[in-house]
Amino acid sequence: MKKFPLRLILSHSPSPLSASSKAQFLPVSSGRGPQKKCFVVGTSPLHLHMFDLKRAQITALSWLSFFSLLTESARAELGVKEEEIAAQVSAFWKEWSHVWDGTIEGHELADSLVENPSLHLDDPDSISAILSGPLQLTSRKLAKKPTQGRNAVLKEFRDWPSKWSGGSVKQSKFKVVEVEISGSEVVTNELVAVVVEGDKVWEYNGRWKTHWVIEKEKLLFDRSEILEGKVAQTNHFIFKETTTGLLPKGSTADLELIEENFYWRERIPASFEPDQFGETGISIADVNGDGLEDVYLCQIGGLRNKLWLRTKEGRLITAPSSGLEIRDNTAAALFLDFDSDGDRDAILTTTAGIVIFANNGEGVFREHVRFPDLPYGFGMGACDYDQDGDLDVFVCQYYSKRNLEGETLRGSFPVPFPIQNATNGGPNVLLRNDGGLQFVDASQEAGLANDNSRYSFACLWEDFDNDGDQDLIVANDFGPNNFYSNNGKGGFVDYSDAPGIKDGGFGMGLTAADFDLDGLYDLHISNMYSGAGNRIARQKWFHADKDEKTRKTLLNLARGNTLLKNLGRGIFSDVSGFSGISMGRWSWASLAVDLNNDTREDILVANGFVTGKDPDDL
Repeated sequence: MKKFPLRLILSHSPSPLSASSKAQFLPVSSGRGPQKKCFVVGTSPLHLHMFDLKRAQITALSWLSFFSLLTESARAELGVKEEEIAAQVSAFWKEWSHVWDGTIEGHELADSLVENPSLHLDDPDSISAILSGPLQLTSRKLAKKPTQGRNAVLKEFRDWPSKWSGGSVKQSKFKVVEVEISGSEVVTNELVAVVVEGDKVWEYNGRWKTHWVIEKEKLLFDRSEILEGKVAQTNHFIFKETTTGLLPKGSTADLELIEENFYWRERIPASFEPDQFGETGISIADVNGDGLEDVYLCQIGGLRNKLWLRTKEGRLITAPSSGLEIRDNTAAALFLDFDSDGDRDAILTTTAGIVIFANNGEGVFREHVRFPDLPYGFGMGACDYDQDGDLDVFVCQYYSKRNLEGETLRGSFPVPFPIQNATNGGPNVLLRNDGGLQFVDASQEAGLANDNSRYSFACLWEDFDNDGDQDLIVANDFGPNNFYSNNGKGGFVDYSDAPGIKDGGFGMGLTAADFDLDGLYDLHISNMYSGAGNRIARQKWFHADKDEKTRKTLLNLARGNTLLKNLGRGIFSDVSGFSGISMGRWSWASLAVDLNNDTREDILVANGFVTGKDPDDL
């Protein structure tokens, strides 16, 4: 089984995020902002384990939204011609890329080209450095002239990786994101990713434009050129897998982490309500006060949650007597000092409700209070929103007890309605801390009950308007996000219609940092990028009867991640297009952090979803 790569996006320019700026972030798989005063946890942080669902489900679940929105005429067509072309182009590039691993000789591909094809790649001598140091990022200009002729094109393509690297190709992918058909001529856009390993590690990320000709029902390569491309180079992989070396050997955790989600769903009684998609997270916190960060793993129903204590040697040991190894399906856990006694207590979102545990100071927890009427919690965020000295909690409830088709149980897929602006999700909840681990639902009182049932995945507290109190952003699946400005009096004003906020997608994660060093928190929103969605939604027949604004809204559902520049006064500007962050694949949690110690915040994105044993997707 292939693992989903993390998406690391490095900031490389301190200049303001403006329409005239060049791309501010660069994807690499292999200034500091104001001090944070809030805490968030999501359902899908950087996992220690992988979940693996049957690949057969991906089409139905990924693009249920788009296909359900098609007009009748479009539903009849379903973009068959465009999608057939996309499949042929993907197969073409997959076969061509085998020349890099030596399994196919170049001459075997000659009959897939027109008589006089051309290939316009970059000039290896026109290097422009973008980032220097242990991790180098470079770009190159196009060569002055394209390579022409069948044999020359095949040779140029075969030798191309060796012109910017010094090893062998280990992984490559051409992802078709646009298809235009005009008679017998076809134009496609592809996202290209190539990883090369040798004495160093190289990764190429680019966008190509390719022209094709249909002759006798066969698709032939005509010409291709690089629209943009960058190469990352480092002496070693940025991250190293250490999971097996840290965990106790021979423990049940080995099996629980190795096997995919479906393995356990077929073996766990349905009464445990194991989550269908494995949307469970992890938390890092020093639970026993020894100065070392420990690890808490949330699991699907039927498998016990795990608390691992870190030793001074850097290993993890189990803590079976912690009181936290419950079997309820748990989406997220947040460890903070909620009773102001100096240790970290825990709050968990489970199918049995929201549960709050008190810590005795030594890493042993006792259930203090449970909210059984709130069984659909996902992400959480904590801060002292009313400035009374203790931490309050906002809980995102993705599911509701009922939707359009009746009962919705955790583990089943709900039916959002309408798809691009769904409001039949679960009601989110603001739990105000009145001291002594006593929490009350203050959603209505604080002004957060309006427009509050939007299939919310994650939330983020931050002082976005620089007025000294914590504002709230909520990331919603199937529709616009929510922005609530704190009025400083224990209440909130709904600014969800503010520029930049309303144009939402499939929001699943949030992180904030002062990316352009102007003193204001900017916002990164994790959404879903889909090549299929981009191809379908860009077609002229797709919702041809709708206005341009509606079509743009639907396209936004597939465009990928969003970066909003904070302009102050509750106003944001969408700078996703030229910032370089959109293509994060199917993104979940994201984290803003300076990973290469250059004083600028980078972005790390966890991604992936449904896969089989051999997924063929970026």
